[in-house]
Amino acid sequence: MNSSIENTYPYYSYIPSCIAANSLALIIYILLIIWFIQSLYVKCNPRPIIIFIYVSHLVTFIELIFRGTLHIDILNTKVFYRITSSLISISPRLILLANYHCLIELRGKTRRRILDRTTDIMLPFGAISAAILLIIGNQFAFNSNRFHLSFALRQISAGLVLGLCLFFYIVWHFSVSHSRRLYILLLLTISSICVLIEAIYVQLMSIPSFFIILSKNELWYYLFHVIPVFVGLTTWSIFHPSRLLPPPENQVQHDQSGKELLPPLPSSLVD
Repeated sequence: MNSSIENTYPYYSYIPSCIAANSLALIIYILLIIWFIQSLYVKCNPRPIIIFIYVSHLVTFIELIFRGTLHIDILNTKVFYRITSSLISISPRLILLANYHCLIELRGKTRRRILDRTTDIMLPFGAISAAILLIIGNQFAFNSNRFHLSFALRQISAGLVLGLCLFFYIVWHFSVSHSRRLYILLLLTISSICVLIEAIYVQLMSIPSFFIILSKNELWYYLFHVIPVFVGLTTWSIFHPSRLLPPPENQVQHDQSGKELLPPLPSSLVD
């Protein structure tokens, strides 16, 4: 194992910027308030998406507050490493779950057997397995004799999440009709790309050679983790799903050819 990794892993090699962290925390807090007000206005529907995005805002805010207020000597302890590493992983995964659930709401919960069963198995299995492997990998990170095992477990964990990010596009294409995708196209396009960028960053961070490079400069953390999450959350606030989602498939009339007679697209998407 490279000596530079042994000296720093699992911690970063830089001192976090308090100004950057606190400034972004303030912006995330404002977005949290905006999301909360909008959600109350629509009576918290659809509820799972409301909860996923709300908690994602809250976790990101706490993550940045810790980073902006705590001294590096406190952050670089086993206790706070376990806390912050968990916080970093939670927020983008909640956005990913919101993306998937948005597809369910978009198609009106009608089931397409093979793809639905595959998704029902892969999503909870992948998310839970990734979380467990990451926790175990982080535990081994403090044992120099098990660095290789720690990186291996983190690579598998990150790979599972990255796989779910890519599998999302398959579900999106085959489970939702083109006419329905138009209602939520911009929201899910931006949100899914942001989650994918963050997942690739986490995958690279689990590779020793890339960990050395990416852990030396805080810029990479903001560029590939904080900014994608921030853009994703901002997009959800701008394009709140309660204003965009069409009626469920079982509540929409069809013409003689079987095509859905959907309402016009929202003006925000047409203009």
